[in-house]
Amino acid sequence: MNLSLRQADADDLDAIMALETAGFEPGIVEDTAVFAHRLAAFPQGFLLADVDGTSCGYFCSEIWRDWSPEDHGRFDLGHDVSHWLDTSGQAIYIASMTISPEFRGGGLGHALLRGGLREMAQRFPALTEAVLIVNEHWQAARRIYEQAGFVETGRLSAFFDPASGPVGDAILMTAAINSASRA
Repeated sequence: MNLSLRQADADDLDAIMALETAGFEPGIVEDTAVFAHRLAAFPQGFLLADVDGTSCGYFCSEIWRDWSPEDHGRFDLGHDVSHWLDTSGQAIYIASMTISPEFRGGGLGHALLRGGLREMAQRFPALTEAVLIVNEHWQAARRIYEQAGFVETGRLSAFFDPASGPVGDAILMTAAINSASRA
């Protein structure tokens, strides 16, 4: 399967929300209004993934000039991207990404991560660092990130609180943009 990426727009919001609700558990799913705001505030950072014309995932990112692992508010679900967005910044924050469950297990998560980072690095050449958080219980996602060169740099205790299932720490991970986009 060949994955293609394109910049999402407001017309893609229904497809994005279908991917969001399929990809994440209730209690972790972001609101439609949050994604509408992200699309409006930084459309270049929102990529939709397709396989053979079918939407199968998305890559949602922000660019920050600087950041600190102690600044937990940047990672909150539903945070306002415009508070820290700076397209001349050096850090890309992958705010969310998912592959629809029916497309998982075939390497598309790796392709989405690499492709999203590669596209963002081409659009914003000042980028040097990638930042993300992942639920400690999401082993497959953690493997994708680790294989791309991301390393754990901190934790946000009891960050993820799904409607069902265990509460989980958010593992804060970072990678050099060159190694993550080429892995």
